[in-house]
Formats: sequence, structure tokens, C-alpha cells
Amino acid sequence: MANFERYNVCEPYLLARIKALRMPPAVIGLKLTDDKQIYSAVVDIPMGRGLLGTLVCLANGAVNIYFNNGAQITGLAANHPALAQACRSFLASAGQSLPVCSRTSVFDIPMNPSEHFVHLMTRKGVYKTVVNPATAASEEDKMRAFLLHLYQKVMNEVQTAQTKEAASRK
Repeated sequence: MANFERYNVCEPYLLARIKALRMPPAVIGLKLTDDKQIYSAVVDIPMGRGLLGTLVCLANGAVNIYFNNGAQITGLAANHPALAQACRSFLASAGQSLPVCSRTSVFDIPMNPSEHFVHLMTRKGVYKTVVNPATAASEEDKMRAFLLHLYQKVMNEVQTAQTKEAASRK
């Protein structure tokens, strides 16, 4: 039986999340050439008791993470090319997973701490799938496992960038 949880969220988090989910491609200076082209991704990731992180990746390489408590990690990709590249790779490859996604206009947040909500923005709208890291490796979930791998690479690069930033301040 799943352990469901309601996350306490603050207004700045909700505003940043909905802005990312509704951002048109022109805002980042992109003209889309294909219906399967992903220009932005918003991934809601439960990160522990009461903590929800929302990873936002943009086609220009920008990566931000917003937390339900108002904390945020922004601007790292500007100084860390490996992070910007991981973001671009995620978005360039994520279109392959559209067959396991459904078009949506409902942007709820996860209540099951073992589920990640992945939203992919295309010129045809927002597509969503649910990734459970514990089951993503199963044979029938190959595309979700692929997505998980892509955004985990971005998260790993965020951690590496943070480590480098901390070391440079010493």
C-alpha cells in the first residue's frame, strides 16, 4: 500500500512551477520545427518527508530546481557547461518517450512519495507521465527508465556544480 502525503507548498514555489509549466517556447527564443520537439521539462521529485523538488529544464540549457518550502537552486548552468549539456541532452532525447505520456492541462503534484511526475512541453501542449524509480527498470517500462536516466543525469550534474561552487568559495 502506498504511503500518500500532502506537501505543504508556499506561493513562490507554486508560481515558479506554474510559470514553467505554461512557458511558451518564444520566451526562451526557440522556434519549434517538430511536434515531438521538447523545449522544456518540469519534473516533480519527492525528496524526503515533506520535501518536494521541481526540476525545470529549458532548451537554452537553463536548469532550476524549486522546492515546496520556497528554497531554490537557480543559475548554475550558466557557469557549468556539463550541466547545460545534460539539460540539452535530456530535452533532445525526451521526445522519444512521448508514446508513454498523455496530453494534460492538469498540473497536480505527486502525493505518492515513490512517484515522479514528468511534464514535457511541445508545441502541441504538455505531456505527462509518471515514473516510479523502483519499477522503472522493468521490461515494460523501458521508456520511463530512459526518462529517469536522463533527468537523473541532470540532477547529478546539479550536485557536481554545487560541489564545485562550494569548493571555489573556500
